[in-house]
Amino acid sequence: MTPLNHRFWTASNIVSLVRAVLTVPVVWFLLHDQPIVAMMLCFAASGTDWLDGWIARKTNTVSEWGKVLDPMADKILVGAVVVVLLWQDRLPLWFVACVVARDVIIVLGGIWARRYQTEILPSLWSGKFAVSAIALTGVVAMVTTGPAVFWLIVLSSMLMVVSLWSYGKRLYGIVR
Repeated sequence: MTPLNHRFWTASNIVSLVRAVLTVPVVWFLLHDQPIVAMMLCFAASGTDWLDGWIARKTNTVSEWGKVLDPMADKILVGAVVVVLLWQDRLPLWFVACVVARDVIIVLGGIWARRYQTEILPSLWSGKFAVSAIALTGVVAMVTTGPAVFWLIVLSSMLMVVSLWSYGKRLYGIVR
């Protein structure tokens, strides 16, 4: 039998996979000019982000797979949404490039850290705050292009810098 911390098919991992799969209808509704439906699906997806962690802790099924699936589901959904919003001219190119670059850097850093660690490292709170701010920016940009989007872009950008610094500091401590 596979050790518990290496199991793939756990309830919490399935919830993370559902979040990643929700990307398809969210993108479809955005591309078909139904931002309210896309926004409601994004709110449902944010509920799954909370739910998967809660299930894993309650059922004692925190797994190495979950440490990968949970943040990857976030990156897939948020990345797809910001790219569509860029295409629809609702978010600036520089911001979307920063979101995508941040995610690529964090994934590559995680792969590099794995060479020095026996376990997959969990997400940092600074990263969770940053992705939440980016997601909120995307949701608001679905329905408006006013000053709220501008200030959310500013907030998201600041949190992306903080999260990259935090992940970089942790990686430096690992490889040092």
